[in-house]
Amino acid sequence: MESLQEILSGIFLFKGISKKDIDHCSSFDGAEFISYERNEIMLSSETDKKIGILLSGKASIFSGDSGVIIKRLSVNDIYGVAILFDDAHYSTKVVATGKCKILSLNRDFVQSCIQYNSRISLNYIEYLAKKITFLNLKIDAYTAKTAENKLYSYLLQLPRDDDKIVLKTDFSAIAKMIGIGRASLYRAFEKLEKDGLIIKNNKEITLCEV
Repeated sequence: MESLQEILSGIFLFKGISKKDIDHCSSFDGAEFISYERNEIMLSSETDKKIGILLSGKASIFSGDSGVIIKRLSVNDIYGVAILFDDAHYSTKVVATGKCKILSLNRDFVQSCIQYNSRISLNYIEYLAKKITFLNLKIDAYTAKTAENKLYSYLLQLPRDDDKIVLKTDFSAIAKMIGIGRASLYRAFEKLEKDGLIIKNNKEITLCEV
């Protein structure tokens, strides 16, 4: 398994940070490796303030109120960033869907790193800014009365594995189903790709997250 320093060097917080500074940050309290069994809660937004990096296994983020899956996580995915410094009580849970191992970075650890090197705080701000931009694009896709809105809403309803969808319906049928022309459907795919909401590889569609 990679060392703490190697893992930190590969995540957004430590982009552009020297090895010497990463080694120093590794000495701060609040970074730990944790293993979970299937169905164990890895994070509850109401009580936990930590960032998790999934090192092995799979997990899912659930809405605590409805139990709906918000996102499926796979190796190297990161969760908990938006709530780390927010004391509001959102009802969201991260649950292991099999045996998992994570690197947990609590609020004290991240705060110590930020105080030690201001570049880390800029990396944190940039990450959240990109997340806000992505969420705004999602809102636009939901609310605008456009072909890409209709297509995106359709894609969100399809079953997926690790945010990947394999289209089992031909494009002509999809266009008819959502009430647009075939040419408009292709333009809608291109617009969603350009906006960073999807990656299209023939009939395999990846729903993107920042």
